[in-house]
Amino acid sequence: MSAANVCNSLLSRAAAGQLDELTGLSEFTDEHKQVPAYSSTLREVEESEEGRKEQELCRITADLDKASLLTVAISFWWSDAQDVRPRPETINRMKSGSLTLYLIGKHSEANDYSATIQFSCGSKLLRAGLWTANTKLTGQAGRTARITILNAAARKIARQLDCLDTANLPETFHKVT
Repeated sequence: MSAANVCNSLLSRAAAGQLDELTGLSEFTDEHKQVPAYSSTLREVEESEEGRKEQELCRITADLDKASLLTVAISFWWSDAQDVRPRPETINRMKSGSLTLYLIGKHSEANDYSATIQFSCGSKLLRAGLWTANTKLTGQAGRTARITILNAAARKIARQLDCLDTANLPETFHKVT
């Protein structure tokens, strides 16, 4: 299927284009949960220890070298709401060029293998994570692709959980300079 159709059409048009660019591919397979049911489950486990464990929403694979290999995985999990400030090692990684911070949610960052977005949802902080493997796009372009894909997924979940208005997950965004 096309990037626009993966994970039950989870990605916006821009994010689907970024998935194509990130992987250098245009055909994918996936395993996913339906967004409404997934969001309900997230809400049910919000206050429990289970809610602090990663809950995978979608796994996108592609056929590479005659094998189906993981390309992207997207998960969410809860934590207590608090001020999120970058740790000193985060600042050092940003200065070295191996990590980019974005003005999304409370704290967002991407590197050459992953992206995370932490955003307010009620009295809790919801964390979104994206992990990649076997991708082609590297450097700043790859980090922007990762955060764009994850932001599209986070917006859908925040909308389902009725916290998009307070989550600070804009459709377009900029990196921290």
